[in-house]
Amino acid sequence: MRPPTWPRAVWRLIRFPVIPVVLYLALRPVLASVSESHGFGSPGGMGLGYLLLTATVQVLRLIALVIVPAWLVYRVVAGAVKHLLRDPG
Repeated sequence: MRPPTWPRAVWRLIRFPVIPVVLYLALRPVLASVSESHGFGSPGGMGLGYLLLTATVQVLRLIALVIVPAWLVYRVVAGAVKHLLRDPG
């Protein structure tokens, strides 16, 4: 098995934090525009699509604000411990 190339290795490291953050940043304006017409004050009420989009954006926000920073801290601490404990010889 050949080792991964440099761009593939970098993508493998950053894809977990990047994908949910990009999805959140893309869906947030969509939610804002949809909520103007389908929010609590609309005469038609809230539809299932609006509720699903809101739930999706909230889950992505939770991932972006809590899980991604925790994962990054874990990666940094694990890398530091691995660097400190490696055999110099």
